[in-house]
Amino acid sequence: MKSAHPLPTTRTLVAYDRRAIYALLRTATPLGLREMLRTGALSGQLTHAQRHALDCYLSDWVQRALGQMSLRDALLVDEQRGQRVLDLLCVAHTHDQVPLPDNLADDDLALLSIPSALPRLSASSPPHLPAPALAALLARAQQQELALATLGSDGRYPFPEDLENLTPPAPTPLNEPFVPPTGWRRRIAVLLAVSGVVALALPLMLGFIPRQAAGLPLALITLALLVGIRAGVRGYVGAFCLWMVANLPDFHYDSALSAMLWPAIPIMIVGMLLLGFDRQVRALWVWLRGKR
Repeated sequence: MKSAHPLPTTRTLVAYDRRAIYALLRTATPLGLREMLRTGALSGQLTHAQRHALDCYLSDWVQRALGQMSLRDALLVDEQRGQRVLDLLCVAHTHDQVPLPDNLADDDLALLSIPSALPRLSASSPPHLPAPALAALLARAQQQELALATLGSDGRYPFPEDLENLTPPAPTPLNEPFVPPTGWRRRIAVLLAVSGVVALALPLMLGFIPRQAAGLPLALITLALLVGIRAGVRGYVGAFCLWMVANLPDFHYDSALSAMLWPAIPIMIVGMLLLGFDRQVRALWVWLRGKR
């Protein structure tokens, strides 16, 4: 025999960081999120049982070859398991919650999603409405720009309606287009290059031929090139290797061939590899080839 009165439904108002959830959906992968969970970077408000459940869901995705795709794509592929993962992520990013009475009117329930309704709820709320707790939650949500959601007994958070629009960021291109230096970078590069040319030409004009002519002049000219193209750490280290080869004590025209090859050749190979790994150096090379 059915009861004449419906069973009460427990409802809870929560304030959670939906922007952080959306950022994870766009940028994180199930494999990366599982590593964050296991290292404690994503514990938040999760209990031990919830952390274990989230780890199991993410491990299932990894075993199904979904570990390298974005969370957004994983939710689109497996929406049923994705809803559970989303609920646990929202729990981890929930900042405050207030239980709602079962006899709360629908009009009052609708107001709970409107932060501007805070004065009305604070001043003229019904006796059964926990106004101080709700006022504190709404004030915090408005101050920290948190999203509000009313959860039922199942504890499910709202599924993103614009999930397909949460596209992952475009990957960084392997070869960026080369941009010639401008402004202060160009002036510094020109100053270094001119200084290198002067340091090389001045001793020759005075009738003096230095034993290591590739010392300071080559360093200044190379530094001018690296500053001009905005080279990275690999570019600077690779250029230093080549500069060091030219300034080895045995790397001289009157030295034996065996003395010139070691250790010059290994250092030169390392320098060339490092220069090839630098993105800005590769962009300069592509730009020079296109100028032919």
